[in-house]
Amino acid sequence: MQIRTDPACLGRVTSVATFFSLGVAPLTFPVTGAAVGLWGAARVFGFSAAVCAVGAVYGLCSQGLRRAELPR
Repeated sequence: MQIRTDPACLGRVTSVATFFSLGVAPLTFPVTGAAVGLWGAARVFGFSAAVCAVGAVYGLCSQGLRRAELPR
């Protein structure tokens, strides 16, 4: 992400990415707790594992991601 971002916008892009990865995550904790209360921990964590697996497969299928290199 940082390699493809214009250097003039790098701070903004990094701050937005950090906000969504660290700032929004605590808001999902009550939702996860409610889901565990409704469906049980095994189903919720199984669903979470499936979402992670789909993300991994998507990453493996993405040619741009597989061929990404650092600038020389």
